[in-house]
Amino acid sequence: MMRAPCLFFFTVMPNNTSSCEDSALPLAAAAEIAKAAAYLLIFVISTVGNLLIIIIVLKDRRLRSVAINQFIVSMAIADLLTSLFNMTVEIWIHIKKAAGQQIFWFEGAGGVVLCKGIVFVQGLSIACSVLTLIAIAVNRFFAVFYPLQMGSTKSLSTFAIAFIWLVSIATSSPMLYAMKVIQREDGNLHCIEQWSPAFEGESPNRNYTLFLITLLYALPLAAITVFYTAIVRKVWKRQVPGNLTAPNQLVELATRKRVLRMLITVVIVFGLCWLPYYTYLSMNFIVDSCPPANVMFIGLFLGHANSALNPCIYAIFNKECRSSLRNFNRACLPMLHGSRLPRMTNQNTMKLTEFGTEGTTREQGKRSSPF
Repeated sequence: MMRAPCLFFFTVMPNNTSSCEDSALPLAAAAEIAKAAAYLLIFVISTVGNLLIIIIVLKDRRLRSVAINQFIVSMAIADLLTSLFNMTVEIWIHIKKAAGQQIFWFEGAGGVVLCKGIVFVQGLSIACSVLTLIAIAVNRFFAVFYPLQMGSTKSLSTFAIAFIWLVSIATSSPMLYAMKVIQREDGNLHCIEQWSPAFEGESPNRNYTLFLITLLYALPLAAITVFYTAIVRKVWKRQVPGNLTAPNQLVELATRKRVLRMLITVVIVFGLCWLPYYTYLSMNFIVDSCPPANVMFIGLFLGHANSALNPCIYAIFNKECRSSLRNFNRACLPMLHGSRLPRMTNQNTMKLTEFGTEGTTREQGKRSSPF
C-alpha cells in the first residue's frame, strides 16, 4: 500500500509495492521523453515565476510591508523548493527510463541524504502552502469583518510565517526517519519507506497518511471555504466606505473583487491539483490494488504543476504584477536604462480597502499591494 511521499517521488515505494512495479509493462521511450519534457516545462515556469515573485516583493519596501505579500513570498519559496528538489529528480527519472536504464538509488551518505531530503522537502512544501492559504484567508477575513484591528494583525504576519514553517517542518519530519536506502533482493539499492525498527506493521504508514489527508488537505480546505464564503457574502453586498467619487468607487470595487478572485483561484487550483493525489491515497485504503503507472504520474505531475500555476495566477489577475514583470529588466539594470523602475501612480496604488492593504489612511494607501 502506498502512502503520501511515495507519490512525491516516483521511485520511492514501500516494500509491498515492488510486485506492482515488476508486473507493470515498460512505458515506451517516447512516452517517457514526453513526461520529461512536461516536467521540464513546469520546472522552468515554476523556477522563473516564483523567483520573480520573490525578487519583486523583496526589492520593494512598500510591498514587503503588506502582510499578504509576505505570505505570498512564503508560498513562492515553498514552490521553489519543490521545483529544485522534486521536479529535477522526476526529470532525471524519466530521462533514465527513456534511455532504457533501470532506476536504482545512490549509495553512500549522499544517497541517504537525498532519499530523506527529497521526500521531506515535498511534504514541507505542501504543508507550508496549505497553512499559508489558511493564514491568508484569516488575514482577509479580519480585513473585511474587523478592519480597525488590521494594524495589529499585520504585525503578526512575520510571526505567523515563522510558525507556519516550524509546523510544516514538524509535520514532515517523520519522513526523515521513515525514508531509508535499503538493498533489496535484486542486490540494488532502493529508496523506500520503512518505519521499522521503531514501528512495526502497516499502521504507521496508514496513520501518517490519514494525518496528511485530514489535517493538511481536507480540513484546511473546508476551513478556507468557510472563510471565503463569509468574505464573498460580505464584500459583494458592502458599499465602498468614504466619500469617494463615482469613478474611484468603481475602481475600488473592481480592485477589491479582482484580488478576491485571485485568492480564491489560488485555493481552488491548489485543491484541484492535489485532489487526484489524495483521492488515490484514500482509495488505497479501500481497494488494495496496483494502480497503473500513468495514474501515479498524473497525480504526481498535477500536484507538482501547482507550483508553476501560482505565479501565473498572480500575473493573470493583477495588472500591477504584470507591469512589474515587464519592467523587471529595467529594475535589474537601471544603469543601462538610465532610470529606476517607476513607482506606481496614485491611481494604480489606490488603497485596496478590503484586500490589498491593512491601513485606512491615504498615506497607508501608498503601500498598496500588487498581489
